[in-house]
Amino acid sequence: MSEAQQKTGDIEDVLKTLDRVQSEYRKQAPGQAAAYDRLRQESREPDVHNDPGFRTRIAYAVQDVERLLGPTLEKEHPLRTEMTERAAHYPGLNEPVVAAMMRETHRLQQPEVNAIRTLASELVEGRQDPDHPDIAHTIENLRATVFPEPGHQPAPGHDHAAGSAHDEKGQPCKTRGMASPGEGTPPGPEQSASSQPGRTHTTDPQKDFREKQTGPAKDAPESRSTMDASGTKEKAAANTRETNAAAKDQEDVKVIRGGGFARLAEAIASRIDNQPANPASSWMEKAVDFSTRLHNARDAKSLEATERLGKQAVEALRDLRERPASSIMAAISDAGKGDPDGVAGVLSEMKAGGRYADLHSQFVTEKQNNQAFAAQLENVTSKLEAYGKGREAAEATGQRMGMPGSVTQRFTQIDAEIGRTAAEVPGKKEGASALEDMSEKAREMMHKAVTAVTDFMTRMNPGPTASPAP
Repeated sequence: MSEAQQKTGDIEDVLKTLDRVQSEYRKQAPGQAAAYDRLRQESREPDVHNDPGFRTRIAYAVQDVERLLGPTLEKEHPLRTEMTERAAHYPGLNEPVVAAMMRETHRLQQPEVNAIRTLASELVEGRQDPDHPDIAHTIENLRATVFPEPGHQPAPGHDHAAGSAHDEKGQPCKTRGMASPGEGTPPGPEQSASSQPGRTHTTDPQKDFREKQTGPAKDAPESRSTMDASGTKEKAAANTRETNAAAKDQEDVKVIRGGGFARLAEAIASRIDNQPANPASSWMEKAVDFSTRLHNARDAKSLEATERLGKQAVEALRDLRERPASSIMAAISDAGKGDPDGVAGVLSEMKAGGRYADLHSQFVTEKQNNQAFAAQLENVTSKLEAYGKGREAAEATGQRMGMPGSVTQRFTQIDAEIGRTAAEVPGKKEGASALEDMSEKAREMMHKAVTAVTDFMTRMNPGPTASPAP
């Protein structure tokens, strides 16, 4: 998917297009409409419109609405191509067979689409192994439904949910969904295998299984109607017990194979007629949950990265103060001991015409002639700048996660040390400290942290000597 496509148009316009048909959509597919409402609510979160996962779910919603109501997003819409492409993929899906089925969802019925997307989400999240026999069985059942064997066609007049998009009058059947333009949806494997002239396909998996076990002639109604009248009740009872045992064996097999996907796939392949036309789209809830967890994981990594930047900035400041490559830092510190405002007062007057103009001249000379000292200063500046940007982003993350206080507390100690130390290091501009080189918002956070730590230390150690730990 090209970058140009992602930047073309406004996804909000696609949502508004879907909003206009929600009244009719809600009548015909209340479960899916409710899931769309939750997606619409999420669209109001900041920056979510550029999230690839969110845009993909919008594409799914477009496809689902159009499957039921017909073309909704005009072909000329700037995002039509992107929506079509995203609807045919599931982010992070590497299983080739399921990926191939995702590319066919535009022509399938909603129950099949829901099953494929649900399976894709489970595989991407790592909760299912495609090599596990149960999941392999599920994938094969869905594959046979989506890609039936060549030459197998549904029996004339047989109304199969996977292949019929018209009612008995030949009109498009909206309650069944819409087939792809110019062709019907392929029939399921159960129907294809048994659709022969003169034979009616059974949708009862228990009966199918009994026929395999005892032969069709044994259990069929026609066979029973011609049973020898001289047969004893014991023989009939034996047949009944055999039938019940076979059914119980079938139930046991289904329990052993167990996976929800296996049962879902079998239901789609053999009993899709009996499924509701518009079931609640559980894949969307899973996608929302998956997206939320991805966001949380990404936020956690972002906070960890910002914490590392803070520690690097603290280390750079300590290196400059404790192992300076120039004696000018010691001179500034000594001058601060005799200034009422300390080192901060010295730095504010380190400028042309200021009380510490001579120190300013020495500082400029050292930066020009002492490469090691210049490198130390540059390292401090770059680390503070990086942390300032990361810290602002962390604050926004805390607001988005609904836990701003927790995020602030996490960075209080780092903020306080940077705020206290950077205020005693010369900045890029004369008469200013390195702290003042940071953005106003970052400076505010540093000042608050210094105040918080100072107040805490005062409460813990009452007295004139209370101060933040170095």
